[in-house]
Amino acid sequence: MAKKEVKATNQTASERYTKRQLVCSERYCNQSDLLCALLEDGKLYSLSEADEIMNRFMKGRVKVC
Repeated sequence: MAKKEVKATNQTASERYTKRQLVCSERYCNQSDLLCALLEDGKLYSLSEADEIMNRFMKGRVKVC
């Protein structure tokens, strides 16, 4: 049986995914390491939440010793 692909444009507010689903998704294939580090196990995230977490991290300041 073929898997159904979910398009981001068809996402409803209730669609939430685990860390593993997001890391393994085609959408985040280039950011999988970043998602592994930032997302918590056992918690569900929407695509917009995952994007926001990554954006906040990328815009953060670097501490200088």
